[in-house]
Amino acid sequence: MALNVAAWSQPLIGAISGRVVTEDGQTVPRATVLITASGKTNRRMSINTDEEGNFRAEGLDAAAYVVSASAPGYVVRPRSEAGARRAGFNYIGEVVTVTMFIGGVITGRVVNAAGEPVVGVPVVAERVRDEDGRPLPTPEKVAASSLRQTDDRGVYRWYGLAPGSYVVCAGGSGGFSTRPTPFEGRTLICHPSATRDAAVDVTVRGGEELSGIDIRYRSERGYIISGKITALPATGGPVQIVLRKAGSDLLMATTSPHQSSAESSYVLYGVPNGEYEIIAARDFSGDENAFASAPRRVVVNGRDVGGIDLALAPMAALAGKVTVEKEARKCEAARDSRLNEVVVRARRDEPGEKGAAPPSPSWSQPSGEANEAGAFSIRGLKAGRYRLETPLPGADWYVKEMRLGGAPAAAGDLARNGVTLKSGERLSNALITLSEGAVGLKGKAVAEGEARLPARMLAHLAPAEPEARDEALRFAETRVESDGLFSFSNLAPGKYWLLARPVPDSDTNDKPARPAAWDAAERAKLRREAEAANVVIDLKPCQRLSDYVLRYGK
Repeated sequence: MALNVAAWSQPLIGAISGRVVTEDGQTVPRATVLITASGKTNRRMSINTDEEGNFRAEGLDAAAYVVSASAPGYVVRPRSEAGARRAGFNYIGEVVTVTMFIGGVITGRVVNAAGEPVVGVPVVAERVRDEDGRPLPTPEKVAASSLRQTDDRGVYRWYGLAPGSYVVCAGGSGGFSTRPTPFEGRTLICHPSATRDAAVDVTVRGGEELSGIDIRYRSERGYIISGKITALPATGGPVQIVLRKAGSDLLMATTSPHQSSAESSYVLYGVPNGEYEIIAARDFSGDENAFASAPRRVVVNGRDVGGIDLALAPMAALAGKVTVEKEARKCEAARDSRLNEVVVRARRDEPGEKGAAPPSPSWSQPSGEANEAGAFSIRGLKAGRYRLETPLPGADWYVKEMRLGGAPAAAGDLARNGVTLKSGERLSNALITLSEGAVGLKGKAVAEGEARLPARMLAHLAPAEPEARDEALRFAETRVESDGLFSFSNLAPGKYWLLARPVPDSDTNDKPARPAAWDAAERAKLRREAEAANVVIDLKPCQRLSDYVLRYGK
């Protein structure tokens, strides 16, 4: 069937509607719903739910949107890192249910060495791990509008917190205010009585009040790190100075410099003794350029450190185009997806890398949003190797090919090899081809006999056709939930072997697991295991197979 690709480039306006409810199904009236186009913070709409918890946002153009909600004391359950990779966006025409629950509480006292209350000291809380125990790419500061200071008893209280692990610290300006406080220039002291790098995490669950999270405050002089930012780009934009513990992603402090026309100076106060890495980064969403300095090692040992100058340099970028195969089978009642609803994400693939934190805490996972013609651009990439991922707007599309235009077939296969970028390099020949007729599979893993389902396991699909044995895009994996449920979507039609594997204990929660499809040896091993298990599924174009039972341990 010939597809009218030009029709997808026509403007389309629609609405996203839905309801905000609690976990027990009660409505949340007058909640604030924020609808933001992916990668475009200037394209957002804020509306309130009515008395029945309903909302409707109209006049939205075709794009991938993130829908969130807020209400005093409530939070939306945050997606874990693993869940975020599986989760899609929302699109016009969809009806969305946002589920909220009462957030957690952390409360305690800040006292001095004699046990007396420290009054009026700023207290900051940072979420450092998600509810599954995985470290966040960058710590999430609790909202600036909720700045806490201790009362006359030395008591502080944070409420409405998302589940996860937090670090709570006292001192400084609170991380939010530019006005000096009596604690300015002093080292932040974190629960129970440690500097930021030795702080003890506290775990919060929804609706739970965690009391007794006390801080024994020590009024210790911190030290100063200062220097200049050079090679500022001609176009304006905010620069951020980021201080991390050496050899890790642990964020210690951030600041913004005082800028002049050609250079700027910066000062970091209250830094404790230790070894650090410091960089400068500039991200300006109004253009296609992002800049960062090379990291510099700084040792603080009982004195201020000056002259740590940082030179900005352009970061790498990758651009390309998404197209849809001109002849493909269109599924009946398929959603009329648009190219400008496609988001292309760049996921870093450096297995030996100790840390993978973005240059600045304000940067999210690098991604590029396709326009009406399918063109996309991903900027702000550190030097290294990347893999491309494409969450798709409907169940009818699948990724048929990823390649570098003009490169030899084997070397230019992005699905097998990824792409390696040098500092400041700009590639513009990434080509992603989509096709219609995608298939889906939902099922449940059930233990056979005396076998038990492992606590952590993955379901894998491997191509059963001999000619597709090493096609990386034909391999897929998904997490098996605690109840045994699993789901695959946006698969190419064809014959597959299905296999469930336990996650090795050596695979910790500290980093996302590297997909088996990214490594030729792992693909071959997976295919051998799946062939031996001999669970074959033949999925025809547009088929949606549900309620499949996978017998584990048979």
